Formats: sequence, structure tokens, C-alpha cells
Amino acid sequence: MRKLLFFLLLAVEVSGQNIAVKKGIVTDSLKVSDSLDESFALYLPMAFSEQKKWPLILLFDSEGRGKTAAQLFRNTAEQQGYIIASSNNITAEKDLLENVKTAVRLANMVTGTFPVDSRQVSTAGTMEGGKVASSLPVLYPDILGVVAVGNHWINFDRLDKKNNFTFIGMVGDEHFTSASMKMTAEALENMKFPSQVYTFEGNGDWPGPQMINSAVGSLTLEAMKEGLRPRDPALIEELFNQDLSRANELMSKTKLVEAYSFLSLLEEKYRGLYPTDAVEEKLRQLERSRNYREQDRQLTSVLEKEKRLLNDFIYYLGEDIQTENFENLGWWNYQKMELDSLSAKGGAEGKMARRLESLIIELAEAYSEDLVERHASLEKKMLANMILTIFDPSDFGAYKKIISLSAQDDDFGTALFYLEEMLKHGYKNKDELYNIPGTLGLKLTPEYNLLIEKYLGSSRYYDNQ
Repeated sequence: MRKLLFFLLLAVEVSGQNIAVKKGIVTDSLKVSDSLDESFALYLPMAFSEQKKWPLILLFDSEGRGKTAAQLFRNTAEQQGYIIASSNNITAEKDLLENVKTAVRLANMVTGTFPVDSRQVSTAGTMEGGKVASSLPVLYPDILGVVAVGNHWINFDRLDKKNNFTFIGMVGDEHFTSASMKMTAEALENMKFPSQVYTFEGNGDWPGPQMINSAVGSLTLEAMKEGLRPRDPALIEELFNQDLSRANELMSKTKLVEAYSFLSLLEEKYRGLYPTDAVEEKLRQLERSRNYREQDRQLTSVLEKEKRLLNDFIYYLGEDIQTENFENLGWWNYQKMELDSLSAKGGAEGKMARRLESLIIELAEAYSEDLVERHASLEKKMLANMILTIFDPSDFGAYKKIISLSAQDDDFGTALFYLEEMLKHGYKNKDELYNIPGTLGLKLTPEYNLLIEKYLGSSRYYDNQ
């Protein structure tokens, strides 16, 4: 038993603390530094020993869920032999620079504490964390690869072609970033950076463990191609069979366009490592299929429609905000209803509608932030947030901004309207309603307090008894 415990437990000195880290499980809340309130989750595979150097994946979840993200990569780390270090301190509330500094501190700490192969350090992140993961190769030229889920940020001007890395983009078919992710992958491919884009269903932060395993497999195989890790025929065959199983699953569910895209990716992924005859036969089979050709035609039509609508929305959003065109709010409400109707129908058009709604939300948020930085007019800032509440009725921060701006403009009617809309959509924090900047006169009015009492049961400055 003592010998077994010796192999399962590893004493690691983390930030001056001698901590027992158990191999084969995710250990959370390890300190990055004694002087900072930053921590991470760690996974060491069962085969881990300090006698050799190990590949490392640094994870950056957009909501700082280090343990949750590490759990998603656990089976992959075990099968393919990776250390996983997952930050608890990346958030969408921070700007990119702040998040990158957090990531750098984690990278320095982990590589300085554990036996890491510096030539096989990869990064992975979702949404805001995807931006962090994809920005790090500029700072660490030896990074092997990046897995960017849902979003990314790459400074092409700073890339060094002599220090290329593998770029793996992963996008849900309802993510509005799908087109930009593919464009980035193509641009990197043209610069001789190995690049692939995986598509998964929905718009979740992370895809499922099966897709994660396939994406990380691309990094593992690339390391073998570059001679950074020994070729492992058994592992290569296992990864190939898992990928082929996914392709078969897509075909059995008649998701033929998705299957064709995935099979095309596998051709390149296993080139020079494993025979791809089975992949090529399935591609030929799909090309002969009438159902595949019809699905491909329908998808092409939807994508062309999406491109037209996308250009319209980008143009009119900027134009309306610039000209302070409040009269066009009715048109935006109508567009929201039309997109909701398409979304409810499902299928390719439904996914298109959800991508477009997400895009409008992202653009409106970007305008809102930019207008504050540029000290733009009150009307421009108000309109950007009004459009935001149309497409994201649960964005309570946007309602509060409208209430604040309206009160500062002595437009209590607009402020009260958006207060009630916010309360109708489930806002519950009564105390915060009395701390909205610029509302001193508004929050003392009977009308303001009566609305709060109506929806939350009581108010601070008015008693209707």
C-alpha cells in the first residue's frame, strides 16, 4: 500500500507550499503566487513521473472555471500524455492585456515548477480565454499549438514565420465567429502555419470531451510529425479510429455536410502518419450522394443570405448610432422578431438567425464601450444600449446605463420605462437599483419606488400602505 501511495501522490512545492498532488485527479485551488490572489487547477496523468519532461496544455476558461475546464481535458491528458494547468482567473470583465498578464504568470509558474518539455507547450481557451490562448505565441515563440474555442485574437504583424505554431480553431455552428475563425485559419495556412477548424453543434463555451480529444490529437500528431515526440503507432491508430467513429456518427445522423468537412480535415491530419484510404472512400461516397449535394446546396444558400443580412446589420447599426436615429428602434424590434421566428423553425436558417443575433449583441456591446471611451454624446450611448436590450433582454447592465443616462438628461419617463422592462425580465437586486449613478433625483420619486415595490415587494423611499 505504501508503494501504491508513493506512485499516486506527488509532493510538489507550489508558491512555497509543499502540497501533495494526486495523479489521475484534478487538484483545484493551487496558488500561482503567495503575493497574488490567483490560483489554478492541475491534472497530472497517472503515468506522470519527474524523471522525464512532459507536454503541457495551459487552459483559459472565459469564466475562470479552472477545475471544470480541466475535467473536460482529463481523459485526453490521460490518453495522450499531457499535464493540464487551468487558470481560475480569466474573466470577460478584464481586458485582454490583464488576462494575458494573468496567463503569463501561470505559464511561468507551471513551467518553473514541473518537468515540462518547453517545445511542447500548448494553450487552449474558450471565448475570452480563446483570445488569451491565441495571443500567447507572440510572447512565447516556442509554443507548439493553440486551441481557440469560439473566439481568438492573433496579431499577424508580430508573427514570426520561423517560429510557427499549430492553430486549431473550434466553433459552434451557432457561434457568430465561425467565418472569422475560418478566415484566420486560411491566412495562417498561407503563412505555412498548420491550421484546422473543427465545428461542433450549438453555441456552448466548450465542445464535448470527444471533440476536445480530437482537437488535441491534432497537436499530438503535429508534434510527432515535427519529431518533438516519438511516433506512437498504437496511439495514432486509436486516435484515427475515434475520429472515423465520429465521422460515421455524423453520417448516420444524416449530417452529411458536417461529415464531409470533418473527413476532409482528417485527410490532412493523418497524412504521413496513417493510411487514409477509409477516409477517402467515405468522401467519394458522400460526393456521389444526392442527399449530400442537396444539403450542401441549401447550406450555401443560407450562408449567402447570412452574408447579405450581416452586411446590412453592421451598416445600419453604425449608421443609426452615428446619426442618433431613435426612430429606427422599431425597425430593430422587427428584425429581432424576424430572427426569433427563423430561430424557432430550426435547421440551417435557425442556426443562422442565432449567429446573427449574437453578432448584433457583440457589436452593440463594442459600440457601447467605445462610445464611453470616446466621450460620445449621451444620445449615442443611450441608443447603443437600447438596441442591446432588444437583442439581449437579460443584459441588466445595459438597462442600468439607459436609466442612468436618461436620469441625467431629466428624462424620467424613459428611465421608468426601462426600469420596468428590467424588472419584468427578472431583475431582483433591489439595493443596486438605488446605486445607479446619476439617479439621485429619480430614485426619490414615488413612481420609481412604486415600480420597485410592485415587482420586488417593497421599496426604500416610498410606502404605499
